[in-house]
Amino acid sequence: MRANRATERRGQYSDAVLSELESQNDEQVEGMSSRVRMLKDLTVAIGDEIRDSSSLADKMNDSFEGTRVRLRGTMNRMLRMAERTGVGWRVWLGFFAALVVLF
Repeated sequence: MRANRATERRGQYSDAVLSELESQNDEQVEGMSSRVRMLKDLTVAIGDEIRDSSSLADKMNDSFEGTRVRLRGTMNRMLRMAERTGVGWRVWLGFFAALVVLF
């Protein structure tokens, strides 16, 4: 049987082979570290985007809620006005719709 050049008599690797394996290992660790760093940066960016989007959604929700309250108040005032004048609310709604179309 021939002895493998990479191993010595006792089955141990030579210093040159160990050095080469160590350098390959270091290169792979560096590559994995850069990928992990890239994934971490991506994850942080996604988290920032989610927080910004949530904040924007909350602001929009508050704005819509304020608009809903104002519209409800306007509708209630319009209905009271229609009751006082004796004209139905549908007539007033048609009148205001005609004004919007004209202007």
